[in-house]
Amino acid sequence: MILRTPLFYPQFHCIADKCTDTCCVGWEIDIDEATLAKYRQYSKTGADQARKAFGKKLLENIEDGHFKLLPGDRCPFLKENGLCDMICHLGVNGTDLDESGESILSNICREHPRFVEVYGDIMEKGLGLCCEEAVRLLLTSPCHPRPDRGSSLLPLIESEIDEAPDEMPEGVEEARDAIFQERETIFGILNNKSIPLNQRLLEVLDFAVAVSDYEEPEEPSLSEQAIHQTWIEILGEGESFGPAWDAAYERMIRKGWPTTCHCEHSEAFAFSDDDGARIVAYLIFRYYAKSLFDGDGLTKVQFAIYFWIMLKQFGEELSADSPAGASDLTRKINAVKLLSKQTEYSEEIMEILADNFFQNEVFCPGQFRNIISRMSSST
Repeated sequence: MILRTPLFYPQFHCIADKCTDTCCVGWEIDIDEATLAKYRQYSKTGADQARKAFGKKLLENIEDGHFKLLPGDRCPFLKENGLCDMICHLGVNGTDLDESGESILSNICREHPRFVEVYGDIMEKGLGLCCEEAVRLLLTSPCHPRPDRGSSLLPLIESEIDEAPDEMPEGVEEARDAIFQERETIFGILNNKSIPLNQRLLEVLDFAVAVSDYEEPEEPSLSEQAIHQTWIEILGEGESFGPAWDAAYERMIRKGWPTTCHCEHSEAFAFSDDDGARIVAYLIFRYYAKSLFDGDGLTKVQFAIYFWIMLKQFGEELSADSPAGASDLTRKINAVKLLSKQTEYSEEIMEILADNFFQNEVFCPGQFRNIISRMSSST
């Protein structure tokens, strides 16, 4: 099987207590059967009584296949210093840990924020943008000539792995390869730094419309203000990720759609065209090939562009909880990861967005073009 990843993927490792955030608060933490069996073994055997006692503590904190969270949706094994008590405790003798220190964790803890998609004999892996280290790698990794495929903004590397491919019905492989080629075309458009990003986004949108055979509706007879307000309010239609999102969303609603460039304000920061091209390309990498399963590549492109537009327009509001004096990079990272948590990591909101992109005229390609054309670009 072929494994395809972003060039920076192998550099990733959890930065643990150096992270300003944590994956151990706000998420339901499932325990897979193999890990649960391992925890049961800890509680029954072994000469190390402390290890045996900790095994019993593990089982006492598991209910219905997941950890029983503490108030504030906090994992019971998250230490005050941000480290995992399981790794700290079970790794005392070094027998239960691999080199990364993650072998005693459940699958979801060990793999997060990684994602995996398999298309026959091709596997693709990446890192979710809910993780600040993943966002940092995306925004700061050097551009490279294309080693295998992708763009210089998002170079992808390929390697052979010893895993059995997924079975694909006859004829599907050809459709898959066509979708990958469409994605390559999109990468090529985004990589064209000779033109502003907004123009590249218009070309990407036009390409996606063309290959989807989408019949564009007449644009709705709504005011520009009403359309902009709907673009903001849709993010509040699903369940909130938590207090950080609630505060950011309130700021976005209160501010309304920006009419001036953020960079006109002395304390503001601005995402650059390079930032935007990387972010859009990365979301295209993660989602576009999934159109093999649902036949809908256009909404995948719309989501990538919508995500970028909301970052560009509301970066200040999304990053307002950053520490005082935080660098522009830190603020960018915080904005990206918060929006990712509220959208990509909510199946409900992703479905709401996809439905609206598909059938709500307020989110038709024509409205995307109008908004992109009115946005300012920055280098």
